[in-house]
Amino acid sequence: MAMEYKGDDVLFAVAISDENGETLVRPFNQTGGSTNISAESIDLTTKDKTGSDYGSVSQEVSLEGIVTEGDPFVNHIKKALRNKEFVKIYEIDTRTKEAEHGMYMVSSFERTYSNGEFATYSLSGTLNGDVSDETLVEIPEGAPATEETP
Repeated sequence: MAMEYKGDDVLFAVAISDENGETLVRPFNQTGGSTNISAESIDLTTKDKTGSDYGSVSQEVSLEGIVTEGDPFVNHIKKALRNKEFVKIYEIDTRTKEAEHGMYMVSSFERTYSNGEFATYSLSGTLNGDVSDETLVEIPEGAPATEETP
């Protein structure tokens, strides 16, 4: 029997590199994410036939979440965008631990601070190059549990 996917079966993560190597980090408190693959159309009209063919193919990613204290994702994205650096973003199937990743140009990173609401972020990026498939050994941890005040 085939099982349908729910939104929480797929999550996104970013690779953060430092002097100790690369660490896969899951942005805390993700509320949404999506990928979009689209192709331009090249129209063909000759005396013999008409039709369409593939033009440029592009892939975009969008992420949304709640800005959370201690989340290294937010500072990493701000720094990468300001320094015009590409970001390695993973799309992870939490059921199978299958993932695909690619290098994305972050075109926008918006943080919103509305009175009386949780602070949120949204990211938009476009793939630069190809995606690679990978099977993860473990899925990165999400946000730590909230400490309750007595």
